[in-house]
Amino acid sequence: MRCKINGKELRDKIESVLLKGKWNNGNTNKSNVLCPTIIFSVDKEGNNCVLTNGNPSTYVSNSLDLIEMEETEAGRIALDSDILLKYLPKTDCIFKLDENSLVLVNERKTVRLPILNRHENNDSILFVEKNLKVSRNTNEEVIVSIKTQLKTRIKVSTDELSNALTDCEAVGNSVFQLEYDGENLNISSSNGNELVKVKIEPVDSVGEKACMEFSAPFFKYLEGRTTILSFNDESPLSVISGNMKILRAPRIEA
Repeated sequence: MRCKINGKELRDKIESVLLKGKWNNGNTNKSNVLCPTIIFSVDKEGNNCVLTNGNPSTYVSNSLDLIEMEETEAGRIALDSDILLKYLPKTDCIFKLDENSLVLVNERKTVRLPILNRHENNDSILFVEKNLKVSRNTNEEVIVSIKTQLKTRIKVSTDELSNALTDCEAVGNSVFQLEYDGENLNISSSNGNELVKVKIEPVDSVGEKACMEFSAPFFKYLEGRTTILSFNDESPLSVISGNMKILRAPRIEA
C-alpha cells in the first residue's frame, strides 16, 4: 500500500468515522467514540482513501481523494487512530507499508507506526460491506440484508438536520426519535417531563409513515448540502451525507 494524502483532510475524515461525541448512557449521556480502531483502505482505481469503523450496532465509512502520484498502490490495513492522529501533520504526506509497519513521510519528518492484525469488529464491518446497498436515488430502497429493506427515504437540508439534533441533544440523554408523518420529518428527544421537538420540511421524500429511535452523534460530522435518512418503523437507520455512509441499529425499549 502506498498513497499521498493531505494531512488536515485526513484528520477530519478520521474524526468523522470515530463519531466522537455524546452517546446514550441510561438516563444521561457520556462522551465516547465508536471504536478507536479504524480501517484504512487505498483504492487505486477510484483514486481515494476509504476510512471505515464499526461495532455490532453501527457501521460508518467516509472517503477522501488521493493526491495523484505514480507509485500509488492499493491496500487495506487496521490502525489505532489515537497513535496516527498523534503524529499526523496538516501538510501533504505519503503513507507506505514497510516491514509490517505504516510509514508516514512529509517534508519535515518520517514516522513509523504499528499496524493491527485486524479491526476488533472486523466481522461486523465485513457483513455490512457485503450486504448494504444504498444510493442517492431516493426511489431505490436501501438494502440492509436479504430480510431488511428500508423503504421510507427522506432528503433534508444538512444544516437543518444538524441544528435539530443539536437542539434535541440539550435534553441530556442523547436518544433521538425520527418520525416521518407522510409530509414532514419530526425530530425529538425526551427525558422525564423535558421534551424538544423540531419539524423539518424535506427536500424530497418517498415511502410510508415511519418512526424509529437511535443514539449516535453523527450529526456533528455531516457533509454536503443535503443528507438522506432511510428507515422503517423500529428499523435500522441509514444515513448518506456527502461521502459519509452510516448504518445504525435502532434503540428499542424492552
